[in-house]
Amino acid sequence: MTTRVRIVAEHRGAYKAVDEVSHDPTWVELPGKTFHAAGDKRDLPTVGDYVVVDHWERARSGGGAAVVLEILPRRSFLVRKAAGEAVAPQPLASNVDTGVVMTSANADLSPARLDRYLGLLRAGNIAPVLVLSKIDLVDDPAPILAKMRAVVANADVPVIAISAPNGSGLDDLLPFRGRDQTIIILGSSGVGKSTLLNAVAARAQVIGGIRADERGRHTTTHRELFVAADGTSWIDTPGMRELAQWLDDDDEIAFDDVAALAASCKFRDCTHHDEPGCAVRGVLAPARLASFQKLATERRDGTRRRAEAERLATTRKAQYHKAKKTGAKTKNR
Repeated sequence: MTTRVRIVAEHRGAYKAVDEVSHDPTWVELPGKTFHAAGDKRDLPTVGDYVVVDHWERARSGGGAAVVLEILPRRSFLVRKAAGEAVAPQPLASNVDTGVVMTSANADLSPARLDRYLGLLRAGNIAPVLVLSKIDLVDDPAPILAKMRAVVANADVPVIAISAPNGSGLDDLLPFRGRDQTIIILGSSGVGKSTLLNAVAARAQVIGGIRADERGRHTTTHRELFVAADGTSWIDTPGMRELAQWLDDDDEIAFDDVAALAASCKFRDCTHHDEPGCAVRGVLAPARLASFQKLATERRDGTRRRAEAERLATTRKAQYHKAKKTGAKTKNR
């Protein structure tokens, strides 16, 4: 008998899942042949996935892990470029409705970083919400909120100010909550993601205190899904030191405002640098355009590195088969 369950955590290739009745996590595993047949990590289960498993009740009773038979179609999929030099996609979560991007009121605001998070969410078909946390630690959060709203000036993205410890602003998240709704919390280490999750999902979590530099401590070490009493599913994530959008060669960069303006450019392949008849340059805010151009450069570099990696892999494969063939001839003499 098969059962539909949801992946709530991944631990080095092993997974925990919950069913629609109980939220008690149970181990599930992927068959070896399925793992080895995967083209990349996007073909493997990730947090938020709905999967079909066999032997679920046996696993629930402690009789071993259930076996994943199928990953069900994803309605949304958050993927970034893997950290480091490797040119590979790293899935973060799937089947997410809302992405809460947090930045702290007591730390330097990075509009470019917010842009990157927004690009990731839009590319994954996830609605973004910007949240300014720890407003109780500053005298006036208004100037910071103004800068955040400037980042999304041409898009319908809510900007919310909160103080999770005292509950201020948490009601502004109510429109995004509810049964069958999934929210992922994103942001740098120490911005208060786990504190927010404690406040809204009422889960036990050791919260890192404020450091001497007032930036907060790193608490979460892996992605995990929690179900709140109101039925909302929350996905907590560790802070990401590197944040680059994964783009296949036929993907569009997720800058809707740039795309709208670019439709009036004289040339279809306008890069918005110095081409005549550009409808973007001089109209779009310089910082916004710079973010777009930086991402476009990263995309070109990524395409080049992927092509080089594929060329090297093909060469090594040919060399391996040639050496194997030569060795076989030598052996038969």
